[in-house]
Amino acid sequence: MLFNSLTFVVFFVTVVAADFTVAARMLGGMFGGHPHGDAILTTREMLQIALVTGGMILVHWSLRDTNIETAVMRAPPWIVTTAWAFMACAIILTQGNSNAFIYFQF
Repeated sequence: MLFNSLTFVVFFVTVVAADFTVAARMLGGMFGGHPHGDAILTTREMLQIALVTGGMILVHWSLRDTNIETAVMRAPPWIVTTAWAFMACAIILTQGNSNAFIYFQF
């Protein structure tokens, strides 16, 4: 589990950082290295990210011995419907600005 967490953190730092200098600045900022820096995200946005990330990790952990098709077939229909409705509402309510697919723009 520790190796998985380390891989998760290293991957997301390296995806965003252009080089090691930028990565070091980012890590310093994440751990209080820039105490008077401007806030990039609001508290609500940070909570959203934490909840979504935590939910994704929980779902992946709970499905580690099976696949999604088997889990959906075993679940009661009301749970599947509630999950789909929740995901649809989350997508609609958290659209944000128009640069959501910035990594696909070449």
